[in-house]
Amino acid sequence: MIIGIDYGAKLAGTTVIARMYDHNKVDFFASAKNQDADQFIVDFIKVNENVWLAYFDAPLSLPKIYSQDVPNGDYFYREADKATGAMSPMFLGGLTARAMKLSVEITKLGVKVVETYPSKLADVLKLKEKNYKKDRHQIAALCEELKEISGFMFDNEKVETWHHFDSLLCLYSAKRHEMQSAMVFGDAKEGTITV
Repeated sequence: MIIGIDYGAKLAGTTVIARMYDHNKVDFFASAKNQDADQFIVDFIKVNENVWLAYFDAPLSLPKIYSQDVPNGDYFYREADKATGAMSPMFLGGLTARAMKLSVEITKLGVKVVETYPSKLADVLKLKEKNYKKDRHQIAALCEELKEISGFMFDNEKVETWHHFDSLLCLYSAKRHEMQSAMVFGDAKEGTITV
């Protein structure tokens, strides 16, 4: 089983997991406000023991200047961030630290964790031209578009927020990984973003 995780602030209730099961059927699981999002993800994976791949919308590494013996370099952005237009892991600070820690925990449960960036996939799929994240009323239309591209089957009404939609994009990146059609950005030694 593969999952896509749109990762939010710890207690905000904005973390959403999209899960693919039974040949392209998708359902959603969202954290509640004031619920520990990290524990929510760990508990989900413990209950769903057949999850083997999680595509995660959060930085899972830091710029190489912090971990490798390089004379100079960028203190804010990794190559992957520059290539995809992602935010700096340093700017995201605490969220990055949480994500890196959570990645280690999930990996110990036997799940391969891959960093993704739904906004870049939206770019690749030309969804930004169709009001991606601009108009909430466009979510249903974009769901139809994504169903056409991905083959996913789900109830559009269950995609309640852009967080749900981003979890779908994370999941589709995971499916592209399975089909060996994913795009990888960045330096493998520093940390890559896969969409």
